Amino acid sequence: MTDRRLSALCILASLYCRIVRRGSHRSNHKGANITYTQPDPPTTYLLLDTATAVREHLSSLSTAPALAIDVEADSLYSYQEKVCLVQISTPATNAILDPLAAREGLQALGPLLADANMRKVFHGADYDVRMLKKDFGFAVHNVADTMIAAQLLGRNKFGLAALLAEEFGVEVEKKFQRADWAHRPLDPEHLRYAARDTAYLLELWQTLRDELVERGRLEWAEEEFRLLEELTPAASHEPTCFDVKGAGRLPPRVLCILQNLVQVRDRAARAWDRPPFKVLSDQVLLDWAQSPPHRREQVLRTRAANRGILGRLAPQVLEAVQKGMATPEADCPHRNSTPFTPMTHAQRTRLARLKQVREEAAQELAIAPGLLVNSETLEKLAREEPAEAVALMEATLKRWQVKVIGERVKAAIRKT
Repeated sequence: MTDRRLSALCILASLYCRIVRRGSHRSNHKGANITYTQPDPPTTYLLLDTATAVREHLSSLSTAPALAIDVEADSLYSYQEKVCLVQISTPATNAILDPLAAREGLQALGPLLADANMRKVFHGADYDVRMLKKDFGFAVHNVADTMIAAQLLGRNKFGLAALLAEEFGVEVEKKFQRADWAHRPLDPEHLRYAARDTAYLLELWQTLRDELVERGRLEWAEEEFRLLEELTPAASHEPTCFDVKGAGRLPPRVLCILQNLVQVRDRAARAWDRPPFKVLSDQVLLDWAQSPPHRREQVLRTRAANRGILGRLAPQVLEAVQKGMATPEADCPHRNSTPFTPMTHAQRTRLARLKQVREEAAQELAIAPGLLVNSETLEKLAREEPAEAVALMEATLKRWQVKVIGERVKAAIRKT
């Protein structure tokens, strides 16, 4: 299906929504509730919380030219984050699918996501694509991301709330961004918020797409979108002391104590099914590792920590400290890091030229400099000899970046 057909459907849907958003209705669809909400502007949504209802709805979407999709998870409230809601919108319907109640029915979403002829529109697709792959093994093809589109168009504010306010005058409540989406039953306010995350995405994508075409940047966006399809979930690993911010410069003995404390926190987080930071903060662990407590009273006097948690974990904390103190120095953790090599004068000069051409190009295109070439890549280029730097640039930059700024970068590299 073409984006032109989507444009026509978006126009019809816009007219449709002006009519239906003022009414109210309850569906007799088994397992489904349709509620027309009253805030300005109202958003209609269909809540699907049985496998049968989910499968039937997803089956009805098989001929849609495009779907707007969003995912809500519970990373702030559980040890192992999981998908708690999947919102899907077409120009005519907004549906909220509940995978906690109807996981079996969600399998019908896989073929839709894999359909290369059906556009899938996200806002901030990176997280959603990874979560859909991690929790369900779904492949996602033919992606569009309104956040990336807005960035490539030079929008200074590219969050969904800012874009909806700018394009449609829609105000989105931000207070639900940190909601516990695993809680059941969800409040109507939470459901309205979730539905609104996709209700305007197709129309927003069409607006941004038209501007990308007008400014000759659709090709840039499509290359970025194809890369999103290749994303994979982060590999799981056992937590280590080096995961703690600020641990990099600590001596081995302190790192050993910290490693044992990290393990105490992780075991508790797993057992209590909560994120590790909601058990003990990194700063508490760092403070203990550098000034180890040796008595229960010292643990209980720790600031910026829940006293109940301190009481429950005090014996394990003291044991972890003792174990870390008794470990032979040779067995303590050591960070294997590459020594920092200062840049030469010639390299610093080359880096300054590279940053200058990037800044000039960014100003001409009215986009953020980091979209053209990130600073880490510029430093790598500056450290290489010209021939190697050019080859590295061509291997590292995306095709649209090479097309837009490649010749300027080459000239800056080769200049003596």
